[in-house]
Amino acid sequence: MNAQDYIREAEEISPVSGEAPGAAFLDFYERHRAQIREILLGLKGGDANIREFTLRAGMMHPANSVIGERIMEFCRLPYRTGEGTIAACPGALGNWKGCPPHSPSVEETIGLLSGARTLLIMQFEGSEGDGRQGATHLFTARVAEALHEEGFNILEAYSCGPCRLCASGCGEDEECRQPERRLFALESCGFWVNSLCRKASGFPVCGGGPREVRWINDWDLPSQDTESVRFVTGILLGEDGW
Repeated sequence: MNAQDYIREAEEISPVSGEAPGAAFLDFYERHRAQIREILLGLKGGDANIREFTLRAGMMHPANSVIGERIMEFCRLPYRTGEGTIAACPGALGNWKGCPPHSPSVEETIGLLSGARTLLIMQFEGSEGDGRQGATHLFTARVAEALHEEGFNILEAYSCGPCRLCASGCGEDEECRQPERRLFALESCGFWVNSLCRKASGFPVCGGGPREVRWINDWDLPSQDTESVRFVTGILLGEDGW
């Protein structure tokens, strides 16, 4: 089975709930989108490592997420880099602690959604590179910290690809060195990122909202563009605190 088959399967998975965003979500969005926009743009303006990225963000009703075990297997598909194809994502190959089998199960992730008010989706469009991807992880962690300081309840923060918060790289020990800061990749928890971007675009926060990650359609094919990417991260915000 190739990457295209996995993509077709992922697009057919039903969301956790097909219900339209309710009053609680819509109220949260209307009351807090301007404040969250200011936080995002303020942090971006002061971060030289991501300043060149185009930042788009939006919110979505968490229960509308598409989540499936099949999506977690994306982490172990052949992965194209600027230097060539490797057998799987570096995090899966290296047993990094933000990747399967260390990431939460699909059941745990779905359970977490029940206490959530919104899922903030952030998208960084720019050029490829491990260092630049890691910069979006650090930025996401700073956004989560800033939101927490403003009184928001942070249930979980998610990265794009394996966690790169540790400057020295992921350790070889069995346990994560910084479990409280660790970021699990959205795919490693079973989230279908294309669906998240589509739904969050309907409730934009900045940059007009996220766009579909179309470059994934050429994943593992010679036509894949390894220079232009859309890194997608997320922050799950809980009901308490606001």
